[in-house]
Amino acid sequence: MSSTIRNADEKINMDQLIHKKVALASLCSFGTGGAADYLAIPTNLNELRISLHWAKSRQLPITMLGRGTNVLIADDGIEGLVILTTRLDSHHARGCIFCSEGGLSLDTAINIAIENSLSGLEPLGGLPGTVAGAVYGNAGANGRYIGELIEWVEYLDPAGNLLRYHNKEGGFSYKKSPFTNSDAIIYEVAFRLIPNKNSSKARLIKEQSRTERLEKGQFDLPSAGSVFKNPENISAGKLIEEAGLKGVMQNGAMVSPQHANFIVNSSRRATSQDIFDLSTLMQKRVKELFGITLEREIILLGRWNR
Repeated sequence: MSSTIRNADEKINMDQLIHKKVALASLCSFGTGGAADYLAIPTNLNELRISLHWAKSRQLPITMLGRGTNVLIADDGIEGLVILTTRLDSHHARGCIFCSEGGLSLDTAINIAIENSLSGLEPLGGLPGTVAGAVYGNAGANGRYIGELIEWVEYLDPAGNLLRYHNKEGGFSYKKSPFTNSDAIIYEVAFRLIPNKNSSKARLIKEQSRTERLEKGQFDLPSAGSVFKNPENISAGKLIEEAGLKGVMQNGAMVSPQHANFIVNSSRRATSQDIFDLSTLMQKRVKELFGITLEREIILLGRWNR
C-alpha cells in the first residue's frame, strides 16, 4: 500500500482530528501525568495514516496510547503527537478466525469471541488494556499468553505502509513480542480460536479469571498492574515482599498491600514522579538484598529526562 497521503490535511478537518495541549491523566490507569502536546483520536485506518503523516511532516515524535493500563506518563507530559487508539475498535469473525482492530478492549474482545462461539482467550479475562497493548507485551494470565493464539498481525511501519506479520515467524516470548520496543504500530490482530458451542462454560472461565483479579484487590486503587517483570524462576512480587516493602509509601504512591509488584495511587494525589521514585526504591532494595536487578514492565512515556 502507498506510504504517502497527498494533501492529507486537505481531505479531513484537521481541527477535529488533532487537538492541542490535552491532559492525559484521565486516560491512564494511574491517573497521573501531564498533557500531550498534540492528541489524535483516529476512528479508522485512513485517519490513523493521516495522523502519522501530519506528525511526520512536522518532524514530531509519535507516541501510541491505548487504555493507559501499563504506562507511566511523565508529569511534564508527552512531546509531539499522541495517538489514542481506543476508537479503533472494529471486529469481525469468520470461521475460527476472530479479527479485531488494536484499540478494542481485550476484555470486550473476549466477550465478542465467546458470543461468536469461539474459545481460547478466556484465561485472559480481566486483563485491562487493549488488544494491541496485550499483543505488544505478549500479555499472559493463568498459563496462557496471547501470542499463542495469534494467526497474524497487521501493522503500520513509520512510512505508513500496512504490513502483515505471520505468527509462524516466531518472535513471541515472555512479556515480549516482535513489536516490543519497535516503531511498528499494531493496527489489526487475527486470532485463531477454537469453535465452542458451549458459550456458558467459556463465559464462566472468563469470569472466574476476572473475579480472581477482583478478589486480589487488583482494581481497588489506581494502578498499572505489575511494575516489574518476573526474573527467571522467581516472582518479582515475592522478592519485593521479602524485602519488606509491602505498604511502603512515597508521598501518595504505595506498594500495594495486596500485591507487592503493584504500585497504587493510594491517595489519588500521587504524581508520576512519586510512582517512579517508589519503583526505583523497590529496584534498589531488591538489588541490595538479593543481587537481582528487576526489569520494569511498566512503560515510561513522555519527558522523563528533563
